[in-house]
Amino acid sequence: MGGVAAQFKAFIDAASSVWFVQGWKDKISGGFTHSGSLSGDKQGTLLYLSINAAQHGMVWVGNADANDGTMNRLGAYLGVMGQTIPDMSGALATLDPGDQKTAESYGERIAIAAQRWKKA
Repeated sequence: MGGVAAQFKAFIDAASSVWFVQGWKDKISGGFTHSGSLSGDKQGTLLYLSINAAQHGMVWVGNADANDGTMNRLGAYLGVMGQTIPDMSGALATLDPGDQKTAESYGERIAIAAQRWKKA
């Protein structure tokens, strides 16, 4: 509903003790969000996540995939946005294949960044 789930917000709020000691400083971070609509105010969620990461001194990795009609269909570069169109018949809805491909590519980008950032 335009933001992170209450459970995740509780996790972030509980992490203030980590913030006090800068326990996540220089850790790799990134984010993704999903809704049933094209927008769903998903950018607000990515902003919330990236601001929290910045407050912790984390290194945020954005999405580098260009919007080419299949990858990054929703045009998000701060992180990844996905959409599953709700199926009102009760059938199981599926994630848009392009959004899934974008999410997989983003996961690979995060893994590569983590390897580059890893202490030798």
